[in-house]
Amino acid sequence: MISLSSTTKWSRPIRWLHLGLFLTITAQLFLSLVMAGPDDKHQTFIQHATLITHEYVGLLAAAIILIHWVYLAAAERVTFEHLFPWTGRGIGEVFGELGGLLRLRLPDESEQGGLAGFIHGLGLLLATAMGFTGTVMYFMLQAGRMESAGYHTAAFIHGTLANLMWAYWIGHGLIAILHQLLGHDTLRGMFRLGR
Repeated sequence: MISLSSTTKWSRPIRWLHLGLFLTITAQLFLSLVMAGPDDKHQTFIQHATLITHEYVGLLAAAIILIHWVYLAAAERVTFEHLFPWTGRGIGEVFGELGGLLRLRLPDESEQGGLAGFIHGLGLLLATAMGFTGTVMYFMLQAGRMESAGYHTAAFIHGTLANLMWAYWIGHGLIAILHQLLGHDTLRGMFRLGR
């Protein structure tokens, strides 16, 4: 996911965090297809069980996201610049790589691409917003505040972001497959945890 050199001390923890995010977010997306909302009085056992699982996997995902941000804050400064290329140079790299991608030309594997970092940064922000709103909903439910305006606002934002996360998840997978088809060893590299 985030392309850090395998020689940096941050490589292995970041890869484990990415695997954790991939597994928890994937689980959350698919659980959401089965579960019923907490206000559904006619939910089946399976719908209720997937709702409870969704809540606890969501809390785990939120914890992983928080740990991810702590690692990013402690890692080298280039990591943030890679994920959030808001400088003129960074934006230029993103647009340059977008042009190359439209011609089916990918950056060299050894390069830390601006576009890849930008897309990962957006995904991390999206996951953070989902984790935050989901955690707010969980604790409001526990406090019996499901009928409050705050809960309904958080639920609306969470549901809207879930649609964006589906688009991100599908798009990210398709681009990884495209990388693989064009000769980059992307899929194996994403899940190589030993180095």
